[in-house]
Amino acid sequence: MQRQKLRGLTTVEALLIAAGFIIVGVIGALTFSNIGKSASEALRVNAIATADKGGFDVTIEVLNGKLTDVKLRYGEVGGQVGGSMNMANLERCFMVQPGGGQINEMTPSPSNPVSAGQSITCRFSANLETGRRYTYVILAGDESGKTVQVAKGVVTVGIS
Repeated sequence: MQRQKLRGLTTVEALLIAAGFIIVGVIGALTFSNIGKSASEALRVNAIATADKGGFDVTIEVLNGKLTDVKLRYGEVGGQVGGSMNMANLERCFMVQPGGGQINEMTPSPSNPVSAGQSITCRFSANLETGRRYTYVILAGDESGKTVQVAKGVVTVGIS
């Protein structure tokens, strides 16, 4: 009876396979860490708008990332189907400084961003009619230059 010798991997082959797994693991770890990093730096905000005859007041609380731009588009509810929305003009923005309670006028920009944990209230001028309903879309820009829609809704214009 002849004995069969089991053939195993040589030391060199085993080391090459182990090195391959290590390289794939390192590449995977680097890839996933960059994905997590970009997701954690993405702009996230809470935003709400109110309206009167003179325009919209928009309050934005930055939850994550840095806000560098804010815009508002609006249109009358029940208006022309497929009609374009108007761009409201940004008049000014105010931010309460943390800790001191001091209110400063400032406009978000790449050189002057609103960071996580801060909030800002901006006034947009628009010619609105009392008692009418308007739909609005709030757009926010971040450090990368991307502008994304962060809120939309419908408001009824009050008397003031």
